[in-house]
Amino acid sequence: MEKEETKELLVISASRRTDLVGCYPDVLVERLREYPPEGAHSVVLWTKNPRNIIRKKNLQDVLANYRQVFIHLTITGMGGGEFEPMIPPWKGVVEMIEPLIYLVGDPRRISWRFDPILIVEGNGKAYSNFDLFPMLAEEITRYGIESCRVSWVSPYKKVLTRLAKKGWRLANQSLSERITQADQLAEVAREYGMNLHFCSMERLPISRCIDGELLSAIHPDGLGCSKEKAIGQRELCGCTKSVDIGWYSLKCKHGCLYCYASP
Repeated sequence: MEKEETKELLVISASRRTDLVGCYPDVLVERLREYPPEGAHSVVLWTKNPRNIIRKKNLQDVLANYRQVFIHLTITGMGGGEFEPMIPPWKGVVEMIEPLIYLVGDPRRISWRFDPILIVEGNGKAYSNFDLFPMLAEEITRYGIESCRVSWVSPYKKVLTRLAKKGWRLANQSLSERITQADQLAEVAREYGMNLHFCSMERLPISRCIDGELLSAIHPDGLGCSKEKAIGQRELCGCTKSVDIGWYSLKCKHGCLYCYASP
């Protein structure tokens, strides 16, 4: 008698394309209902404003049906300012970490994203959030979060145009300067016992934001998921297979000036 083939459990990504949690929680609920929990290994949430996970009962109820929820929580230190006008100030987001850990069950299921690093000049002044990293790392590691993912802003034409309208331009920065900054960040991360991953960064180890090995290792039932490299991601992206349930047409409402997804 032939052995019945076991169907691979899905990793659901919500979403690289827009902040479904922060901007479209009801859409997120409806989309998740299209992917029953029994066929899902993990739900990976990406957000800069997790308030709806904590406050919206319908979203909490749906997420509670899945055995593993993993959160990429972006905290850049720029919330509430010119570059992230609709994001809560970073202290407010940090205060949400404790209830988030309660919901996901383990601090290993939350990864801090210091993404992006922004360095701009204009009108005789300069701005960067780079120097905020040590302060943020100190605050965030207090909750037991040991993973951080970092990238630099990408110079897409629409990003440059959007910044220029506000009188800003990206500072010219060489790859070697970024490598130096990466070393400085890594030194701080070591001080706080944090694992640092650089997202699609030349001359640095390839990392995985959606990491099938990690998701399998921390799954509450010990279930495995695909560890194959995802198709369609950037060459330096090591992410494993997932199904993204967001759309770029659901325009993010946060208004971040550096956003690559916003038209």
